[in-house]
Amino acid sequence: MSWTDFIYALGDFFLWTFGILRVLGNNFNWLLITIGFVMAIWWITNLVKFSREAKQNGTIE
Repeated sequence: MSWTDFIYALGDFFLWTFGILRVLGNNFNWLLITIGFVMAIWWITNLVKFSREAKQNGTIE
């Protein structure tokens, strides 16, 4: 197997993975957006909780 064959095989693999995204369509985008919003809400909730604890303990906010 030459380097050229390896590079072409690697390129074919990446093209195949993009084909999977095409099958998923826009639903994959909505899934990532939903995960992002859920994680942002979780993060903000934790920030508020830690801020409250810092005020109670008199530590750095």
